[in-house]
Amino acid sequence: MASQLVLGAGISQCASDANELVATVDAIPASLGAASCALADTGYANGEEVARLEGRGTEALVATRATGRRKAHDLRPAPAEKARVEPKAPWLKAMTAKLAGEVARDKYKLRKQTVEPVFGIIKGVLGFRQFLLRGLAKVRLECKRVTLAYNTKRLHRLMAAAQAG
Repeated sequence: MASQLVLGAGISQCASDANELVATVDAIPASLGAASCALADTGYANGEEVARLEGRGTEALVATRATGRRKAHDLRPAPAEKARVEPKAPWLKAMTAKLAGEVARDKYKLRKQTVEPVFGIIKGVLGFRQFLLRGLAKVRLECKRVTLAYNTKRLHRLMAAAQAG
C-alpha cells in the first residue's frame, strides 16, 4: 500500500500544466532518490517533457485523452457518442499504445489510489480550497505549510496503524 505522503510540491504561475511535468518530478528532493515512474493526467501531456523524463530514465505515463466521467449510477440517457479523434503526434501515438498495454494500464490506475485521495483530503478534511496570500513567494510558503500539515496528519495515522497492527 502506498503511504500517500507528498514527496514534492511546487507552484507555478503558468495557467497550463503542459510544461510542468519535469519541474513537478524535480520537486522531489534528491535525497529521496530519483522517481522511476511518473503518472500524469492529460493536463501534463507534452511530448518534449515526456522525452526529457524518459531520457533521464524515468518512465512517463501520461493520459492522452480524458476518460469518460459518466458515473455507473447515472440513470440519464447516455449522450450520443462522439467519433474519437486519433492522435497525430508520434509521441501521442506511442503513449496511447503504451497505455493500452496491461502493465502500463495497471500502473496508471494507481494514480487514483495515490494522488487523487491526497487532493480530496487537503480540500475536504483540511479545508484548503484556495490560497489566501498574494505574491508568488507567499503562495509557495502557503503551499509548503499545507503540505506539511497534510504530511504530519498522514504520518500520525500511519504510525498509529503500525502500532495497532
